[in-house]
Amino acid sequence: MEKIDIKNYLFYDGYDLSNENLKNVNYITDFLKKVNEIVFNNEGQITIIPYFNGKVKVDGGVSGIILGNNFHFTCHSFCYKGTIFIDYYGNDSKKDLVLDLITNNFTTENYDLGCKDKKGNFGKHIIIKGSAILFDEAINKIKSVLKNIDMIQISELLIKNEDKDNFDILQPIAESHISFHQHNNLLVVDVFSCKYFDTEKVLTMFSNEYDVEEINRGIQYK
Repeated sequence: MEKIDIKNYLFYDGYDLSNENLKNVNYITDFLKKVNEIVFNNEGQITIIPYFNGKVKVDGGVSGIILGNNFHFTCHSFCYKGTIFIDYYGNDSKKDLVLDLITNNFTTENYDLGCKDKKGNFGKHIIIKGSAILFDEAINKIKSVLKNIDMIQISELLIKNEDKDNFDILQPIAESHISFHQHNNLLVVDVFSCKYFDTEKVLTMFSNEYDVEEINRGIQYK
């Protein structure tokens, strides 16, 4: 597999943040509404998932997700650790606008934007691009990823299914998310995790015709 262009992504890992904001469902909901209005013209579907009663108590927080036609924006707060992890996939010309919204609402001097060269303290963020697959096959692959890397499902699948050939699917997990966007015969897969997992167990689900990029996360986390 070859390296791919990730210009359509923005990665943000924020640390030393206010626990009050990170556990405040209303605050994060309002933030998602701003992003949806300003960046996506209110075309995205917003989902808010608090998970204060999850398996790992010290990982409690709020997941906020915007899913739309060939785009997503997700934020995952960990209030006990004072951290938030944000992932944007969409129009690359809007990345500066997205970053301004993030830094204005979650103010900290301690953050990073992902790195390919430095070792992170969390699992890698894997992006895979390749040939189109059928909708049912995408659903089965998401289920296989969940099983093979032992991720914790925290809600049902979120789906914007235009037809069997063009779709947007996102699986919220306690560790962050798995997304499949397929448009114009191009499949873009995103496995975003805040814990280590065996990347080969994901990559072996795809043929050599797929390109891959791996981004280290949690570089500044202590």
